[in-house]
Amino acid sequence: MSQEELKKLVQEEKSLSAEEKLQRALDRLIGKGGKPLRTKVKGRLTLNKINNEAGLGRSYIHKFKDFVEKVANPAIEKYNASLDDPRQSEQIASESVDMSEINRLRAELNREKELKIEYRRERDEALAINTKLEILNKSLMFRVYELQEQLSAEVVEFEHHKKS
Repeated sequence: MSQEELKKLVQEEKSLSAEEKLQRALDRLIGKGGKPLRTKVKGRLTLNKINNEAGLGRSYIHKFKDFVEKVANPAIEKYNASLDDPRQSEQIASESVDMSEINRLRAELNREKELKIEYRRERDEALAINTKLEILNKSLMFRVYELQEQLSAEVVEFEHHKKS
């Protein structure tokens, strides 16, 4: 799922009621409404997983007794029973592999972003040091020029006296 689709889905969910969020979360977890956004599809389905997937507060799902009794519990029982069926569990395992691949890629992307920030900082520090060294070098070169001018008059006088 791309970032734009995810932002669109999150924006859409903000306008939904808590019970609608729970229903959509349940659909995503059992595979009807796309892939889960906040929860890994691994192991048995529980009310807490549905609650977390919906993005609601801690144990918020228990406030909706009708939803839990009429919709969530039967879906959980059916889903968990399908886990015992070897054909269904293979499909669920492949979906969890997809999620772990996505998580691995996200971690790699975050690591590369951090490296990029670190490299920029190091580059900026190196440029600042280079600027300071250039200023110092120019001032030293000017001082050498001044000293050469001062000594050149004395050397000429010394050579002039030596020839006589």
